[in-house]
Amino acid sequence: MQIKEWPEGDRPREKFLQKGSYGVTDAELLAIIISKGVKNKTALDLAKEILNKVGNLRRLNQKSVSEIERLDIKGLGKVKIISMLAALDLGRRSLSKKNDEKIIFKNPKEIYDYYYPLISGLKYELFKVIAVDGRNVLIKDTTISKGILDASLVHPREVFKFALNENASAIFLLHNHPSGILKPSEDDLKITERLRSAGELMGIRVIDHVIITEKNYYSFSQHNLL
Repeated sequence: MQIKEWPEGDRPREKFLQKGSYGVTDAELLAIIISKGVKNKTALDLAKEILNKVGNLRRLNQKSVSEIERLDIKGLGKVKIISMLAALDLGRRSLSKKNDEKIIFKNPKEIYDYYYPLISGLKYELFKVIAVDGRNVLIKDTTISKGILDASLVHPREVFKFALNENASAIFLLHNHPSGILKPSEDDLKITERLRSAGELMGIRVIDHVIITEKNYYSFSQHNLL
């Protein structure tokens, strides 16, 4: 039986209209995104099968298109997969946006809260530089490297070229540890010291280096490493 033939109160879209997002299950929300099922399988059937195989929405959001394709779920093509992942990522990005308000970073916890939605769930290391003005107002950020963080891959020239182009007074460094280990690696320490020294010469202060994991953060400045 197709969803349109169900009682109105059981249909995911109608339930969403009546009760809002908190009135529907994760599978029903996913079914709304998927939109259409296939023969002998509704969109809700597809959604339930996906969640049964991956565990939950968070784990789904960590997977790539090819990884989901390998789940071999009948009726789940590339278009549906892209729609799902795009919707999930849109939600994640929205958590880090503050409309047109100025973002001021007064402490590492505020950096963690702002960037966690964008970085959480990544399986690779991402190194970002955050440019701020004299009042620590966010100007812009950029990704310097992706993958295993190696001191040789983060060059001061690239970091401070970005900072100068944005007329930054100072910068924050940020990267994640997918392993969940908060302690800085030797490469983390080398990168930080190299950029701190370069920043002194350039007149652009490196305020902090924040490491993000799924559950917590580590601040170099709070540990007197900057």
